Amino acid sequence: MIDTLTALLDSVGNVLSASTSLDVHPDTFRYRLWRAAGITGIDLNDPENRFAAMLELGIMRADSP
Repeated sequence: MIDTLTALLDSVGNVLSASTSLDVHPDTFRYRLWRAAGITGIDLNDPENRFAAMLELGIMRADSP
């Protein structure tokens, strides 16, 4: 789910581009986003939440070896 959310944020919200980058069908990608939002409680329609998610994911990437 981290890859899905990262792909969405990296593609500036373009689901088709993000799903292509992960080589999955756009509907599968949307389902994964729906699941990620449900599990994490992130409202992906809220720009502040998307920005916070982008920062958190950036920190996680920086911390990984």
